[in-house]
Amino acid sequence: MTGPKIDPPAVETHAAFAERSGATALVAQRLMDDIRQGVWRPGDKLPTERQLAANLGLSRSAIREALRALEILGLIQVRQGSGVFVSSLSAEQLLTPLRFFISLDAGNIEALFEARINLEATVAGLAAERASEEELAQIRAALKSPSGRIGEIEPFLEADVYFHQLIAKAAHNAILERIVSSLSVLGRASREITAHVPGVVETSARDHQLILSALEAREPEIARAAMGAHLRNVRDAYRRQFCARYANEDPRPSGEK
Repeated sequence: MTGPKIDPPAVETHAAFAERSGATALVAQRLMDDIRQGVWRPGDKLPTERQLAANLGLSRSAIREALRALEILGLIQVRQGSGVFVSSLSAEQLLTPLRFFISLDAGNIEALFEARINLEATVAGLAAERASEEELAQIRAALKSPSGRIGEIEPFLEADVYFHQLIAKAAHNAILERIVSSLSVLGRASREITAHVPGVVETSARDHQLILSALEAREPEIARAAMGAHLRNVRDAYRRQFCARYANEDPRPSGEK
């Protein structure tokens, strides 16, 4: 006696996959546009899957996959039992996937140093020209604050990020300020490594004072040179720390080898 016939599981065709992927991308793009335009603001609760599917005329599976993608990107947070909410949209949160990518390879960190050296030197030059007296006072105070002094690593790291962000703000270019903020988030891993290299914190403190002096003197060229020298000092400390590990693999960009 033979048992009931069992059909093999259905296999999704290429056409069906393409159609579903297209619907998912459409939902993700629509939600990102709404967030960008302020329809949904940080902390707002999004409609349910059922409501989104009805509003957009698409399947709940397409909605679900789009929400997963946006969650990975850090744009939304899924809270079990509460719903789906727009995230804080902070640089720290949005750049988490990229931070992971950078941490995978030493060459990525080297490329990050290269970007910071070129960009932040330019920003320092602009700050020397454009900073208000109030902004200079804020930068000065940041270096004099307890967290900015040599001591525990964590407070110094926070003060270092704050120092660079204040200079970016003083450059009076919103795009450059945002980019510097993003690079600071991405550079957190390298900062945590180099801060433990003997002498780096002391060298950075001296470098910061030289940068401040150039800003106060309104000397753009000197400010650019001081910032570039500071970041190269940090980069070189990173290289020294890992020279043994990368003995057979030079992490520097090809142009510097």
